[in-house]
Amino acid sequence: MKSKYLLIFIVALAIAISGCSCPATPESNNSSNTSQNQTTGVGGTDEGDFIIGVASVDTVQALVMESFPVQVSVEATGYLPDGCTEIGNVTTKKDGNKFYVEISTVRPRDALCTQALVPFTKSVPLDVYGLEKGVYTVDVNGQTTSFELSVDNILSDTN
Repeated sequence: MKSKYLLIFIVALAIAISGCSCPATPESNNSSNTSQNQTTGVGGTDEGDFIIGVASVDTVQALVMESFPVQVSVEATGYLPDGCTEIGNVTTKKDGNKFYVEISTVRPRDALCTQALVPFTKSVPLDVYGLEKGVYTVDVNGQTTSFELSVDNILSDTN
């Protein structure tokens, strides 16, 4: 009689454990200076077994490294809507004196997830080599910041 209850307990435990796993997400492909547009809006799009969206960004900060040529990265902080959503592709493009950075998200379609906000910080390098001195603006998912290059950011040939 005890073995019957033990067998029922083991089967119930196996069923419960098998229902708790989330499907694996595709590896994020962090690329700069591309114009791929996998995202059409904040609500997300259908990509088969995954939902692609745009990360909610609260603050952005431009970090200018003290080197020559100057290197600049932008640090974005925000939150993901649940425990299964992850940062996806990061795309960067430049138009005049403005950089546009899009941080997308990816989430398994049918996953059962914790419904708590998950904070994130993402650092994105900007391609600033060869830029003339001046003030540049960076837009990351609608949040903006700016930085200034005090000199042309190109190595001069002194031969």
